[in-house]
Amino acid sequence: MSAALRIEGVAAPGSAVRIGRNVVFRLGAQAASALVNVLGMVVLGRALAPAGYGDYVFYYALIPLIASIGDMGVGVIVTREMARDPREGARLLGDGLAIKGMMAVALLVPTVAYALAHGSDLAPWALTGVAAAALLDFSQDPGVWVARAHERQEFEAILLLVSQLLWLAGIVACVRLHAGLPWLLGVAGGAFLLRLVVSLAFVTRRFHRPLFRPDLARWRSLIAQGAPVALAMGGVALYGRIGILALKALGSSTDVAYFNVAYMLSQPLGFVSTAITMAVFPAIARQAQGPDAGSPTALRGLVKCQLLGALPLAVGQCVLSDRVIPLLFHGGDFTGAAAALRIMSLGLPLVFLNLMSRYTLAALDRQRTYLYAVVVGLVTNVAISLLTIPRLGYSGAALAFLGTELAILLMCRRAMPEAMSWRALATVAIRPLAAAMGMGALVWWARQWPLPLVVIGGALVFGALLLGSGALSAEERGVVRRVVGSFATAHGTGLAAAREER
Repeated sequence: MSAALRIEGVAAPGSAVRIGRNVVFRLGAQAASALVNVLGMVVLGRALAPAGYGDYVFYYALIPLIASIGDMGVGVIVTREMARDPREGARLLGDGLAIKGMMAVALLVPTVAYALAHGSDLAPWALTGVAAAALLDFSQDPGVWVARAHERQEFEAILLLVSQLLWLAGIVACVRLHAGLPWLLGVAGGAFLLRLVVSLAFVTRRFHRPLFRPDLARWRSLIAQGAPVALAMGGVALYGRIGILALKALGSSTDVAYFNVAYMLSQPLGFVSTAITMAVFPAIARQAQGPDAGSPTALRGLVKCQLLGALPLAVGQCVLSDRVIPLLFHGGDFTGAAAALRIMSLGLPLVFLNLMSRYTLAALDRQRTYLYAVVVGLVTNVAISLLTIPRLGYSGAALAFLGTELAILLMCRRAMPEAMSWRALATVAIRPLAAAMGMGALVWWARQWPLPLVVIGGALVFGALLLGSGALSAEERGVVRRVVGSFATAHGTGLAAAREER
């Protein structure tokens, strides 16, 4: 975390505290959200068994895929432009809502018509519920756009937690009532709708009431800038689900379940990367218009921060996969998921760097570069999946995912050559990697101890090795102390001071 707070040209000493607090809020909320996702997965896995859970996963995987085009990528552009010029916030919010409304009509009308034409068939109605939930997905929430632009991520954190807890409560209720698949899928849409109502009520009172001034030229400009983001996000959602789709076609529902368990336990850890990058996003967006745009020093600091988070998580998850799966699914036949999890855990550093690139390139007005990278990754995933899944099943899908992340990283490096050169990556990774490997050795030795004790001990060892190796400079340690101190300051004066320095 401290590396992100040190970004030169982006975070001055005062604003570093604000950014650090936002990182902490996002990390806390998204850690809790990831835990809720795991709990939901466990509840569904135990209630539905591998085959039934695989069917649920197949439909639920369509939500982020459809959500990626739910606003044509305008949400990221609105956030960026609102961060650069808050005075235009009301108009930007109105434009974003108008475009999102048009997309909602374009998506829902044909799906509802298709469902009505097919009567009581399950698939059309399940698809309609998925489309409705996708339009209300967290990334599609205008209140979240505004909160991010104004660096109020404590509000975003609350929204995420409320939404996730409502979803989990609905899942538990449906399982106890033995409700069918449509009800299980419909729970997400209901939870997301309640969150949207709360978020819009807050932002209209606290920040902006949307100003609707239709201007086709302005809307076309927003869509033109957002379309590469939407297409890239669609590609990301698709390549993350190609394994599921290919396993459904070439394998079995059990293969789908094994792969999805590994996916759900490894990929949500990317919340650490997203928390760091989105906390810095408004500052990078403002910097992009100044003389320090794309500063290699600034981006190297962000890269360092990503690796500080990714490397210990990757090593720990790889070593403990055989402990985690039986703990979550005792009594169920999910042993194959542990093998898939070991493979996918190796890709966490790639996932972190690619998540960083997704938002950083958009903040620097280079969103097309990320789209090209995703297209290359998508082709790579399909090719590897077709070659490996017929022979290796879920393990082949996991290998295809790794190949995809590597292909995307190679393309993103071209847009940030100095910050992400192999030499730069090696320079910032060597000490955190050594600390993570030392932690991994201890965890392997103690892997049969009680799991909470192993995790806590591993974290302490990693921290000690990190400090002992000099991976964190004195300046970075000082920033961490100021961030921690800001939470202890009575009546939030630390945060107020940080905001005044903006």
